[in-house]
Amino acid sequence: MCIYETNVNSLLNKLEKTPPDPKVLVSKNAGENSKRLFEYLKTIYGKNILSGQQYLQPAELEDAVYYRITGRLPAVRGYDLLDMCKNTSDSQTDRAIYWAKNSGCIITMCWHWYAPDDIRNPSDSVWSFYYKTTYYQRKTSFDIVKAVKEGTLEHRFALDQIDKAAEELKKLEAEDIPVLWRPLHEADGSWFWWGNRKNDGGESAEAYKKLWYIIFDRLENYHRLSNLIWVWNGQSRAMAVHPNTFDLCGEDVYSEIAHDHSSQEARYLDVTSYTFGKMAALSECGYIPDPENLKKDEVKWLWWLPWWGGFVYKTDEQWRPIFDEKGLPLHNPDKFSERELKEYFDNDYCLTLDKLPWYGEKNAKFVGDIMKERFGL
Repeated sequence: MCIYETNVNSLLNKLEKTPPDPKVLVSKNAGENSKRLFEYLKTIYGKNILSGQQYLQPAELEDAVYYRITGRLPAVRGYDLLDMCKNTSDSQTDRAIYWAKNSGCIITMCWHWYAPDDIRNPSDSVWSFYYKTTYYQRKTSFDIVKAVKEGTLEHRFALDQIDKAAEELKKLEAEDIPVLWRPLHEADGSWFWWGNRKNDGGESAEAYKKLWYIIFDRLENYHRLSNLIWVWNGQSRAMAVHPNTFDLCGEDVYSEIAHDHSSQEARYLDVTSYTFGKMAALSECGYIPDPENLKKDEVKWLWWLPWWGGFVYKTDEQWRPIFDEKGLPLHNPDKFSERELKEYFDNDYCLTLDKLPWYGEKNAKFVGDIMKERFGL
């Protein structure tokens, strides 16, 4: 599948011929369900925020916390393509399909892209998405500059992995499930191998943009996927890509202020100042913003998405969940109180799964049955 190559200059020349239009999806292949979802997002923008949650572990204990306290579940479920290169029985893609088909939830996918530390000996190499300068034990020296240079082993690897990602996304496409697709996230940070080194004269930033264009072109013009709504999450003006290659922009905000349920107004105003009128989402967060603060500040995040595990339930030092006497995970009081969570989910400004307009009796029965089966709720 690696014969197809992206001519970035030619792609950009074509993109320049069309003025950016935030009201229309950038994909020429967009299917009817993708269009319908995008139209729905436009109708709620600035009027409501979608509640969301990122998942990792198969038990999805975050649901137990939400359902026990509020009787509701988030409207947006976040999954990850990080396990596609592993031999594992758990597939986040399959879980996304299962929940979308049965509950009517909205799916967002990110991609913690594993790459080998030694591209010449990948089978005996450490694989990671964290770059060599980070403090994590498992990290890689995979070179983004070489990844976008034709003829290199790194470039061949990158194309192969993009094609594998396409095959995962096609599984959702086959079920007519649109995806809020967020690759190469947090690009202005230096912790991922695709991130901005900031001390190389802009070389890594330019390579990141080229890699974004390669992913966009390959999924759009080679694989012709019809179910993607593109979410750009570059986190700075310096990393900005052409507006005709993304539909929405995202900011990941992990506040260092305890119990920070503010609207994150400054970050919203910053990202929307250079993204051509595209709708903005709080694509990851450490704290859920209070809907009343969002309304007061007129901050129009499209959804919020707390990270998994300890950002929702209480954990020990090894990030293992702590359970109550009934075997249910305890909520993490450092992130929210039970009163706060119930107030946020009950607020008319916040859209939970049951408040989605297409949520019906079959969806409600599925949710009720699975909450009882998994957690006895």
